[in-house]
Amino acid sequence: MKKMKIETVIKEALEELNSQLDEEIVYDKEMKLIGKNASMDSMTFVTFMTIIEERVEDEMDQDIEIVSDKAFSRENSPFRTIATLEDFIAELLSE
Repeated sequence: MKKMKIETVIKEALEELNSQLDEEIVYDKEMKLIGKNASMDSMTFVTFMTIIEERVEDEMDQDIEIVSDKAFSRENSPFRTIATLEDFIAELLSE
């Protein structure tokens, strides 16, 4: 259930982000978020993460910090794809 809710939050956050962009970013679980061939630039990425954090707080009543030392200290970045981001958010929500 929580996994579906996270997916919905991310899809809605992407829709909100797209309303601010000139070119639409299409939701895809394997979409690269950072690194070579990423779907968004660094400013767009930060905006996207902020929107997700706000939506998680509003819709799931939990305050999380996605972009953190915990995220960047991992051997495998949780920001590689939408799928890895969903897993990381699920982990944050279960703490």
